[in-house]
Amino acid sequence: MRTDAAVTDWLAQFAGASESRETLDRLVTVVDDEIAEALPMFTDPTLRRDLDASTRSNWKGFLAVVTHDIVDVRPAPEIYDLARTLARRGYELPVLLAVYRIGQRSAWQFITETQVAAIGDPELRAAVLMQLWPRLASWLDTMVEALIVTFADERDQWQRGARARRAETVRIILAGQAVDIDDATTALSYPLRQRHTAFAVWVDEHVADADVQRLLDATPVTVGAALGADRPLTISSGARTVWCWSATTGPSKPLSDNDVAALPEFVHVAVGTCHAGVDGFRRSHAEALAAQAVAHRRGANAIRYADVELACLAAGIAGEDGMATLVRRELGTLAAADDSTARLRDTLRLYLEHAGDARAVGEILNLHPNTVRYRIRQAEQLLGHSVDHRRVYLELALHIVSAFGTS
Repeated sequence: MRTDAAVTDWLAQFAGASESRETLDRLVTVVDDEIAEALPMFTDPTLRRDLDASTRSNWKGFLAVVTHDIVDVRPAPEIYDLARTLARRGYELPVLLAVYRIGQRSAWQFITETQVAAIGDPELRAAVLMQLWPRLASWLDTMVEALIVTFADERDQWQRGARARRAETVRIILAGQAVDIDDATTALSYPLRQRHTAFAVWVDEHVADADVQRLLDATPVTVGAALGADRPLTISSGARTVWCWSATTGPSKPLSDNDVAALPEFVHVAVGTCHAGVDGFRRSHAEALAAQAVAHRRGANAIRYADVELACLAAGIAGEDGMATLVRRELGTLAAADDSTARLRDTLRLYLEHAGDARAVGEILNLHPNTVRYRIRQAEQLLGHSVDHRRVYLELALHIVSAFGTS
């Protein structure tokens, strides 16, 4: 009886201590890092946010009942959100089950190493383990049963509905697979032959669930109008995130500071640049996701890819497509693969590196300074502007071609 009372006291103290923000943050990080290592799809920022919210809610829910002999499982909305997000993204049920299998193992290891191991009395430690494990297992087993139903219902709804057709069409396009543009335009009710500006919209975690969908419905319309487009195409990518595209016949309008200031509180936007056709649909989306990664790090309300392009390239989050886009835009015909153009590029790169010192470049290339200046004028003719215009972007493009070639 003394041991039973001691176990109950320990569990109560454990629950109280484990509800601290510091402990919650540590557990969420440890558990979800292990899940992401085993399931790489959770490196996606939106999926990771939903996973973090689910793990946090699971832990808080378990702590609320850990002292009870009969575990009453009542999942919080964030826990259901992860199951719905996985279903909407087209993942199979084993992914959800793997999340809970890995999470259970990692959480148990965290508990035993950080809490139970500190119990000095071997008899009490054994008694605590005998009480704690079945309660944790019961909580998670019951949780998984409920989530399987939620996952199946959401998956069925998406597979049967127009949303599923749109999401699948977008998935195929973003994967770079061949599509019939007219058929895809019909499936999406969106003009793929026009120019596209992609953007991501997401809502802070502390916003009430009742307000989330309203904000995710209204904000894309507002942003699309600011870009000079009609109602945008929107695809849910998480419980609190949507991917969006606005179509225009010409270049879109820039999202102004006034447009950003008019956004609802606790809503964030990351905007790509305007590109044409199906390739542009993909490219602008990749830019929006790169800008979103910057926004997550900075906690920014809105980020335009055009403002952070160099940083995204330097950080490696813009990818090879980002480099190719920069090279095409900045160099134009100066990116041609022939030997004559390559000589102009190399001369210009050295010229910019040496602060416009034609004599220094001539010594490196064994050329007369006037020959160097002549090549610079030829390069400017191909560029259509002075080499001092957008110099940082130009120099980066030249270094990219020098390192990786023109293909």
